[in-house]
Amino acid sequence: MRRKVATSFSRCWSFQTRGQHDLGARKVVPCPSTTLTSFRRIVIGMLPPAQHSSSTITFHPRYRPFSTSDPPAPALSISDVIKNKIDSGELVHDHAQQRAAERLARLQLTLDGYDNTAASNAVDEEAAARTRARKAAADVEADESDDKKQGDTATTDEHKTQNGEDSSDQSDASSATKERIVVPRGMFLHGAVGTGKSMLMDTFYEHAPVNRKRRVHFHSFMADVHSRIHKLKQRDLALYGRSFAVDTSEERNPIRRVATELAAEVSLLCFDEFQVYDVADALILSQLFGEMWRRGLVVVATSNRPPRDLYEGGINRGYFLPFIAMLRRHCIVHEFKSSTDYRRLLSDGIDEYFFVADDGDFDGGGAKVKCDEIFRELLGGTEATSIELDVAFNRSISVKQAHPDGIIGRFTFEELCNVELGASDYRSIAQEFQFIIIEEIPMLTLKEHDQARRFITLIDELYEAECALICSAVAAPDELFHGREGVAVKKDTPESIETKVGEMFGIDVAQSSGKTVGELASVRELAFAFERAASRLTEMCSSRQFAKNLS
Repeated sequence: MRRKVATSFSRCWSFQTRGQHDLGARKVVPCPSTTLTSFRRIVIGMLPPAQHSSSTITFHPRYRPFSTSDPPAPALSISDVIKNKIDSGELVHDHAQQRAAERLARLQLTLDGYDNTAASNAVDEEAAARTRARKAAADVEADESDDKKQGDTATTDEHKTQNGEDSSDQSDASSATKERIVVPRGMFLHGAVGTGKSMLMDTFYEHAPVNRKRRVHFHSFMADVHSRIHKLKQRDLALYGRSFAVDTSEERNPIRRVATELAAEVSLLCFDEFQVYDVADALILSQLFGEMWRRGLVVVATSNRPPRDLYEGGINRGYFLPFIAMLRRHCIVHEFKSSTDYRRLLSDGIDEYFFVADDGDFDGGGAKVKCDEIFRELLGGTEATSIELDVAFNRSISVKQAHPDGIIGRFTFEELCNVELGASDYRSIAQEFQFIIIEEIPMLTLKEHDQARRFITLIDELYEAECALICSAVAAPDELFHGREGVAVKKDTPESIETKVGEMFGIDVAQSSGKTVGELASVRELAFAFERAASRLTEMCSSRQFAKNLS
């Protein structure tokens, strides 16, 4: 496996603190989160000793009570971190970043000590109460049936009183003791590529005062979700066998069960590059996130598109629209109003590691020669070898040319993107090599949209792993993706105009131009995604990234 060097958390223009304010070091008084009897927000250190007692005071799970003998130092807010970096010259002042940092700082303060266990337990208790109520109703119905057979004239109310099963009384008692649990709203940051959204989100994650949290790329998250669903179905098949009856109960719903697992693992989930262009993802997001939000999980995400444009024009988008409404309800939507691509500003020397082949001639031109030279340099006298790289689902990828210690791997575009590979496969490659050569990248058109999507996913995974790239292609990064007519696709071209027909009826229909709604969605989503990929390619092929990985 590749040996990673400790680097900054969020790329060239970003920053990382070293944990000067370790929230885990605070001395806290245990807070009962599942047996709350009041909605009182009282910090022990703020009250005189005579006014509080451990036997009478309870705390809302959103707040962490601290010991009076050792008050904790406040966490460093994101706004302060940004300001310190600007003062030191590591960052330049950016009004859009400052505004977003201020909103994230407010969320950071709200999340202090937050844990979603109480909210998740409340959902479980509610489900258990419904199960008991259904069982009680079934028992009463069975008793009534027996009484009719035996000629008994006892009424239903008498039976309920005799058996102590007055569900209405139980419901009233339950609602009287039910606590109101406050769950903080997350945040959805959207804006142009390279403007610092991921940097801010990563910094927020670094300083978020939450014990159970996870930061993940959206591709990786959905791959994990589908893997968990597959394993659950396999387990159910082994336990219960095949059934011709459809079980619609929540207890057997694999999507809700996976959501319950995720909510039990973390209280805060941070996504980078939230995007939806796969129908399999689109159709399960409402159930998946609906259950996670119901269980108090807080979501912070970045995206190049606002919520209303997610999966725009996609097949059966009508099934996806409820997710957008839920997202807006559970997350504050913040537009990142900046057009400065800092990746491009801080990336130099791209011509040294991104080679455009003359007239598309990869064999006879200088691109191959330059790739050969860099490959030999990074091998450092070691003989290149072929290796079998283990990937997901007990499969392996054959790497024909690689350093035996995982320093560099060499691939062609066809080996990586013309075969059935996904995010988990590309992640395995990214984790194995520090430097990766990708040769013979062709022009990507709508006709080859599957290859284009794989290439974008590959770039995202390599970027997450901070790999340095050496590429040969037929064109510069900004010119690689073209539409059917051979014209570079931009976000505002006529091919990107959304039709409302598919959204109205929830089906995929052909348009007058001969393109389907799904095909138009592919162009639209790929145009946005490739703009991001081109920006990331520029950074990963820069001399700055190359030198960073060499060190």
